[in-house]
Amino acid sequence: MRLIVLNVCMIILSLNLYSQINLSLLNGQQKTLDSYVFRSDDGVEYVEFTFTKPNGKVKTAYVDCETVYSLNIDGKDSVFYLPMDSEEFSIHEMAKVVNARQLAITDYNPWLASLSGLLVGSASMFIPIDPFSRLLIPVGYVLGMAFVKPSKSYVKNNYPQAIDDEWFIYGYQNAGRKKIFKNTLIGTLGGVFVSGVIVGSLYLINSN
Repeated sequence: MRLIVLNVCMIILSLNLYSQINLSLLNGQQKTLDSYVFRSDDGVEYVEFTFTKPNGKVKTAYVDCETVYSLNIDGKDSVFYLPMDSEEFSIHEMAKVVNARQLAITDYNPWLASLSGLLVGSASMFIPIDPFSRLLIPVGYVLGMAFVKPSKSYVKNNYPQAIDDEWFIYGYQNAGRKKIFKNTLIGTLGGVFVSGVIVGSLYLINSN
């Protein structure tokens, strides 16, 4: 059923050329497209599209149609998402989840995750234990932070529409958790690298 709906949308949308095309994915990511075309390969429906990067270069990318939430063309939304059974989000629920994910991606800035990762990654390299155990500390920290997400109170305080809306809160926490993990990982790797350079430099100086 979902493939039938997708195919109908493909036919309708591919008949015309549009000036403003915005692609929204189920994970909350959004792209402003220069062009797009629907393709099918061995039964897999996907979208091939081009977009202009901030540096002015045009890039071609591909996404599975199953990951597409909607295409907004000149202000008109075509929603691709269709629940296949009662266990999946309804169309109304998914609209709230996707909207919350989009807001988390654009607005949420877990800078403390970057800072704490930098401190843990740096400090662990100076602990007087064997090198392997030193690496286990930042690795364990990053794995633990993979389960951290924005609190419900944070979401409600910053987004009035989230009050009594479990789907909005779920979507925001879902995307926010990924940003926390990403920032923690980058900060920790940066800390390990910087402290590794310092430790290596001190060893060379002392050996001379």
